[in-house]
Amino acid sequence: MKTLRFVLLTLFTLSGFVAAAELPPLDLFRDKEVVETFAPIPVQEAGRIKPLENIASYRLLRFRARRSIWLTDSGEMDGKPLIDPATKKPITKEGDKPVKLNAVEWLLMSWFRPDIGKIVPLFKVDNSSAITELGLEAKAKRDQYTFAEIEPARQIMMKKMGEYRVITPKKQTPEQRMIVQLAANFLDYEMITGHFDFIREPVGAKPEGLPAGVTTPVRLSKSLNTLIAAIRANNGPPMQIPWFRDFAKAALGAMMTGNPELQFRIFPPVPGANNVWNGPGEMIFGAINSDKDVTADQLAWLGLYEDVYLALPDAAKFKTASKTLLSKIQDAAKARGEGQSIALERHSMRADYFFYAQWIFLVGFIAVALTWVSPGSRFEKGARLSAWLLLGAATALAVTGVVVRCIIMQRPPITTLYETILFIGSACALLGLIAEAITKRGLGLLVTAIGGTACMFLSIQFEASEATDTLQQLQAVLITNFWLSTHVPMINLGYAACMVAALISMIYFVQRIFGVFKTGGDDARLLTRVAYGFIATGLFLSLVGTVLGGIWANYSWGRFWGWDPKENGALMIVLMCLVILHARLGGYIREIGLHCCNLILGCIVIFSWFGVNQLGVGLHAYGFTDGIWPKIYAYWLSQLILLGYGVFLSLRESRVKTLKPAPVEDVKLEKSPAH
Repeated sequence: MKTLRFVLLTLFTLSGFVAAAELPPLDLFRDKEVVETFAPIPVQEAGRIKPLENIASYRLLRFRARRSIWLTDSGEMDGKPLIDPATKKPITKEGDKPVKLNAVEWLLMSWFRPDIGKIVPLFKVDNSSAITELGLEAKAKRDQYTFAEIEPARQIMMKKMGEYRVITPKKQTPEQRMIVQLAANFLDYEMITGHFDFIREPVGAKPEGLPAGVTTPVRLSKSLNTLIAAIRANNGPPMQIPWFRDFAKAALGAMMTGNPELQFRIFPPVPGANNVWNGPGEMIFGAINSDKDVTADQLAWLGLYEDVYLALPDAAKFKTASKTLLSKIQDAAKARGEGQSIALERHSMRADYFFYAQWIFLVGFIAVALTWVSPGSRFEKGARLSAWLLLGAATALAVTGVVVRCIIMQRPPITTLYETILFIGSACALLGLIAEAITKRGLGLLVTAIGGTACMFLSIQFEASEATDTLQQLQAVLITNFWLSTHVPMINLGYAACMVAALISMIYFVQRIFGVFKTGGDDARLLTRVAYGFIATGLFLSLVGTVLGGIWANYSWGRFWGWDPKENGALMIVLMCLVILHARLGGYIREIGLHCCNLILGCIVIFSWFGVNQLGVGLHAYGFTDGIWPKIYAYWLSQLILLGYGVFLSLRESRVKTLKPAPVEDVKLEKSPAH
């Protein structure tokens, strides 16, 4: 019985929709009151209580790499409005303008008007060869496809997904990865559109052989235990029961997703029970796979859920039933002491701190560039003040975003690769502002602008590529772990300090390329002193963080050091910092040599930060991320070019010193006695 849901998953198709006359208008699900009722509904997914808005946002992001969607005809790039299958009229907002839905509106449309959801361009396909391999007609190289366009290839797509999923991601071809991703997205959306099938027609349109006492239309809140008892009493396979196939398909749709770890759990258990919430689909299959009946409390939740759907198409009744469901869930969650951060998480999603910080950092960079136009003038002073205000505001947004995430999750700021990008980006920006406050020469502002913009942009791209909830639940033992709160932030602050030093050296060589200054100039000495300070800071933070990590490893794994790739990366950073500092103190490297070594230090940090995760080994790896290696190689290539230029400068200046003739000493001629 445990494998039943997976067998049915491959056979799952929608059994049809209610009559067109009963379909509610799409505008109802764009009503602000309705959206604000559904958006904050607490849902448990992946062990965490989050708002429904979060679920909808990341589903849509995963499907089409956007958090909103236009209702336009399939394949039409000119924005031609979509035709409502029920009314045969264009779906327009104002005049002939297409409708744009946010994530919650899209989810409500998919739930309650799946006939529209199936014909909206939804699935982003970046490789048209994958579409061709499925036997479908491809559009542009990168385009969007509707559920209805993909559905004819469903069977072959599921077969290929099964074949390709056994291949490791590293060895999959781009077409294979695209098919696996598209198939997973297709199945998830199939369940989303069928989410209310267990209410629409839980046992099919014309069920045969229903147990005694079950009346039609069937309502599971009243007859679920009777149906389950009939399944258990059946001597043969459940699939032999006439109505069971439709019943199982409806339950699968109610799960909303095919990933067992991401089940849609919307019903809080009673206070004092376990921490796992219930969802309609999991509740039904859980009862089928056990010998326990569905409790009265669970049936009451099913009844509330049925009331919401059955209130349609009456808008007033639908709003009332939806608000009642929201109120009941919030009260039940509050009684369990859960869901307190729902409002703050919704605020964080709307504020979108890192997105706005990215653009303010970029504008701040432009303000910094304007300070170079007319040095010493009033214009330069105004541009510098503007840069301070802009970059200060952007840094404050980034830091606030990190702090808000910590408050929501009640844990330290870094647990995933994505969070290291946010933390290190915020730290780099903050360190740059501190450096500027000390030097007052514009260098710190430039470091803040470049470092902040790069990390915020990288974080947004990383989130879009992963398309999963970035607020991940930790094991309870780790949330309050002292070492997680000290070792990990310390190591990442070390990364930040070393990357700032490397960034200063990049700035140094770029300015040398454009002839801004020469070796030994005031600006050159300033960059060298500041870079040296950040190297020393990075050494201290990395060394302390590495030692703390060793103590934690000894406490958790029984050994201080295990030559893990991440541990080796941290050690390489410490050793490189020591090499630079000792070589500088010993006179082996001077200005140009120090900056050349800094470039190497930056490459080591990037390897320890990102590269070791791609190796797929070790206890510290966050996991393989597709497409990271080309970016790492591109960064290393850029540093190699700058390093080559630095070596060229050093050799040229050494040669000039060698060829330069010794100064002629002035000879003081004495007058002879004859004169």
